[in-house]
Amino acid sequence: MVDVKFCGLTRAADAAEAVALGAGYAGVIFAGGPRNLEPTRARDVLAATAGSSTRRVGVFAAQPVDELLEIARVAALDVLQLSYGAAREHRIGLRAAFAGQLWAVAHVADVRDVERAADWFADGIDAVVLDAAVAGKLGGTGVALDWAAVGPAVRRLRTHGRVVLAGGLRPANVADALAMVQVDIVDVSSGVESAPGIKDPEQMRAFAAAVRAHEVR
Repeated sequence: MVDVKFCGLTRAADAAEAVALGAGYAGVIFAGGPRNLEPTRARDVLAATAGSSTRRVGVFAAQPVDELLEIARVAALDVLQLSYGAAREHRIGLRAAFAGQLWAVAHVADVRDVERAADWFADGIDAVVLDAAVAGKLGGTGVALDWAAVGPAVRRLRTHGRVVLAGGLRPANVADALAMVQVDIVDVSSGVESAPGIKDPEQMRAFAAAVRAHEVR
């Protein structure tokens, strides 16, 4: 079964919709950009996940470990997503201090970037997030990977741990992506928005439905 992560949430109503749709993960941004939230605001946005199986994800840039952990505490995060690629000492330091899940983003320009990410699991990373490499950007670009090109490398990566596919996904193409790239989680943000940070509930429903339709093929 493929899990869904709705990311870049800025409104409590959108987090509630993610829960209603059975999304495994709801994400908020602390890495800058138009969807960036302060920790207390993120906590309020994610309040709708309380008591559900939807886990709270915070997306980070290169914040110091202590600052990152304080944000995680205030926002009551279950998952820390390290969108700067995560230097090895940073990954290890966080693994020693944080009881939840750690995800690290691989910005993929070609297959070699997927292959290199396999080593991260040895540092305690729980999942690798594959996103398209775009100069000067950490994510949220709406640019897709070459799914067919990376498919075989992703299958090998999954023998080491869980894989998340991000970048350019939307209701109309997520089933095609899943046909070419076998992953554990699909991550969508701009692909279900009417404006940056403003999710369109109909698009969220269509995205979740497309993932479920793929699963029953």
